[in-house]
Amino acid sequence: MEKRIHARSNGRLKMESLSRRFPGTDVIQDVARGKADAGDLHMVYHSGIYPLWNWDEIPGIVNMYPMTGLSEELDIYNDPKVRACYDKTMGKIGLKFWFVTQWDPCNGIWSKKEIKTLDDIKGLKIWTPGYLPTRGMKALGARTVSMPGSEAAPALMTGAIDAALQPMGYGYSIGLAKIAKYFTRIPISPARSSVTVVNEKFFAKLPEDLQKIVQEVGLELQLMVNQLTHSGYALSSDAVDLAGIKRSELDPAVIPEARKKLKVIEEEWVSLSGKEGRELLPLVKDAAKRHRALKSVESTYCMKVD
Repeated sequence: MEKRIHARSNGRLKMESLSRRFPGTDVIQDVARGKADAGDLHMVYHSGIYPLWNWDEIPGIVNMYPMTGLSEELDIYNDPKVRACYDKTMGKIGLKFWFVTQWDPCNGIWSKKEIKTLDDIKGLKIWTPGYLPTRGMKALGARTVSMPGSEAAPALMTGAIDAALQPMGYGYSIGLAKIAKYFTRIPISPARSSVTVVNEKFFAKLPEDLQKIVQEVGLELQLMVNQLTHSGYALSSDAVDLAGIKRSELDPAVIPEARKKLKVIEEEWVSLSGKEGRELLPLVKDAAKRHRALKSVESTYCMKVD
């Protein structure tokens, strides 16, 4: 990001990344107040306070399979109406949407026992990150536990928890593959991302050509990260397989019931985000439908050409 901004602006803009200078819970306020000109917001950790910009954790909007869901999510973020809604709502607190950084979804249960049905989840003592996923796991009958993510592996090893809801790559990196025997994908939290924002006043003071450069670099960066996340997920899948973890999913017969129970996440999101959420959600869902319709046309065309 620093190199691209510096090179594309011919040295007129120079960024300095300040790692750990601002607590993660304070980044929104610090960028809005101008203590920093831009900041990265890991939205899952703000979902209870700022749910509006965490719509991607609502089940059913994007595909639960990461390789497909990542592409759908990125197209939604690039939709002009969605971006305009972001600018409108973020502008109320002095922020401007810049770009999205996509991570592998937090939609897998690491456990020692196999999970195939909702009865297997019922009563399960499970570590769950973020407000919305916690509401979803409770709706499925689990007993949720909060603790730092880095403590999930020791807790699973000692029996303090029965399972952990963690992304595949991150779960592997903190040692869950050494303790768990199964990684079960469920239809929850189909996408997970960070939103990078700019202080609105700072952006407005930039000359128009520099504003354009900043926006273009953001679009390039999110596409690069999307491709890296795709590759990273494939590598994580191989690593988990080599570690002897059995990757599985809920029995297809119980998926409809699970999705019905998980509607509580969307209901809670709408309740928390209010009028702005009721304006944004239809735009997001329409963008997802257009993406799938376009992909369907492209697939048909390719089949005919072949």
